[in-house]
Amino acid sequence: MPVSVYFNNQGATREQFLVEDLIIESIRNHGIDIYYLPRASQSTVDDLFGDDPVKYFNAAYKIDMYLETFNEFEGNQEFFAKFGLEIQKTAKVAVARRTFERAISTTIRNTPKEGDLIYLPVQQKLLEIKQIEEEKNFFQAGKKAPYMYALSVETFRYNGELIKTGVDEIDQIGDIEAFALEYTMNANGSGSYGDMEIVYQGASLATANAKAYVANWNKPNRILKLRNIKGEFTANVAIVGATSNASYTMGTVDTMEDANDDFDDNVDIETEADNILDWAELNPFGSSDE
Repeated sequence: MPVSVYFNNQGATREQFLVEDLIIESIRNHGIDIYYLPRASQSTVDDLFGDDPVKYFNAAYKIDMYLETFNEFEGNQEFFAKFGLEIQKTAKVAVARRTFERAISTTIRNTPKEGDLIYLPVQQKLLEIKQIEEEKNFFQAGKKAPYMYALSVETFRYNGELIKTGVDEIDQIGDIEAFALEYTMNANGSGSYGDMEIVYQGASLATANAKAYVANWNKPNRILKLRNIKGEFTANVAIVGATSNASYTMGTVDTMEDANDDFDDNVDIETEADNILDWAELNPFGSSDE
């Protein structure tokens, strides 16, 4: 005999709303506030390798989610691989579909997307979405659209991406992790560079020979720390702030020293290599005609 239509009606819209309301209420009662960072891009994503060389994150939306991984991070944790230290911390979070649609405009995202980030304020960690499960509730009450999304996330590996969301605690991650250089500016200048302001060398920003973002400006010592550098800044040429119009001519810079890494060994490796290798030799492995 068929199932009872009084207790098991798979087409009942009210039952579907009830299930969805219970899920949303449960997440609000037992979940945590998480920032969702949709990925933006200035290029076409490589569909073969899944790479996006110029991705950036310019917005953060606070959404309530449920952290399914409640005890500790999963995955391989920290381990040494052939290329050094690997950190593979994974977790699972869940977000209600209706909550996601209310928090983020459909012009930006219809659903969560692989490659987007979430930020856990308590753990102060950025996590990247690796997989999205849309059949978490397995069509309860006959509803095809998902009630919620299950997100498999992994610790985000920062690779110079621009993070400018307007949330200070998130934006500071980029300032701390990004490769940066410290430029000592000459005294013949005026104004003050702003944080995360674009600076450039050239006739205008559109035709600039080099440009970057300001990570920090130490005016008393005239030290300008720049990140996301494009091109090569030239000594004794003015570096102009696109917004502040601050202008100082560049003095000196050590391109071997990462201002954000106290443990980098570029200079040590270069010094040791100079004692071993003869850089005047064009072909150290044989003659050019072989």
